[in-house]
Amino acid sequence: MKFFLYILKEYLKYVLGTVTLTVFLFVLFDFIGKSSREFAEYAPAPQDIFRYYLFQIPGQVIQALPIAGLLASVIAMILLSRTNEITAMRSAGMGPWQIGAPLACGGLLMSLVSLGLGEFWIPSLAQKVHYIHEVQMRKERDDQISGDTRWLRQGQTLINFQDFEPLTSTLNHVKMVEVRANFRPLQSTEADSATYAADTKTWYLKGIKILHFKRNGTLDHLDYADTLAVALPIEPKKLKKDRRNPNELSIGELAEKVERGEQQGMDTIKYKVELHGKLAYPFAAFVVSLIGLKFGYKSERATETTKGVLVAFFIGIS
Repeated sequence: MKFFLYILKEYLKYVLGTVTLTVFLFVLFDFIGKSSREFAEYAPAPQDIFRYYLFQIPGQVIQALPIAGLLASVIAMILLSRTNEITAMRSAGMGPWQIGAPLACGGLLMSLVSLGLGEFWIPSLAQKVHYIHEVQMRKERDDQISGDTRWLRQGQTLINFQDFEPLTSTLNHVKMVEVRANFRPLQSTEADSATYAADTKTWYLKGIKILHFKRNGTLDHLDYADTLAVALPIEPKKLKKDRRNPNELSIGELAEKVERGEQQGMDTIKYKVELHGKLAYPFAAFVVSLIGLKFGYKSERATETTKGVLVAFFIGIS
């Protein structure tokens, strides 16, 4: 158990060092690049700049964990081999599995950290980062809505609206077209506006005109109404423009976008790809951490140390 904790401590020490260096270099180079262009143009407040980089740290940690796990495992095993500690462990009866167990457990720990950050921290922090960058720094409007929400599909009904007012939760110029199996119109409902009632989760249409069509698609007759309550598949909070990129969404949010997009007939391939990547990427740290075990049985010469670190570096970059 002592050997296990000793190797694990060495592994985690180099992981922490690599992650810290990576995050520092990202902040440094990004700050230098933006200082001469964006920060000079928009003159953001110092506290906004500080929060902008602070909220990005967990995302950079996730990006750095696989290569940190790779370098840490290689460096730890090479240094243990050079000091003959691997030889001593093997003499004490420890086999490759026992020596490699701390690397596997450390890599699994890094995978769990990556999965936890990506699922619980990154989605909310990414919203704050984009809000600071686009609204507080660049002074863009915060009432924009997502472009792919103006057209919706619910069964055989196509729904469209022209604009949305976030402050009053009101849709303007709403149109609902119910079609037959041959895609010819059955009924078309047009409304000047629709207001959302949060307590009943119902939309109340106003200024309504209902068009009824014959089987051949020609107009049959018209009806008018002042108000009408309908259950539209629209939630006001989801109409607001999501400034995040697909890789900044949680697994649950990606799965919801895929399901809703398929129901509405939208192209969801980018969300499907990102969903699979979101499930697979955290375990990269676990897989590459096992590579270091190979270097524990290499030669103790200094040239092997340099070669091992370079090999690990290029594997991580690729």
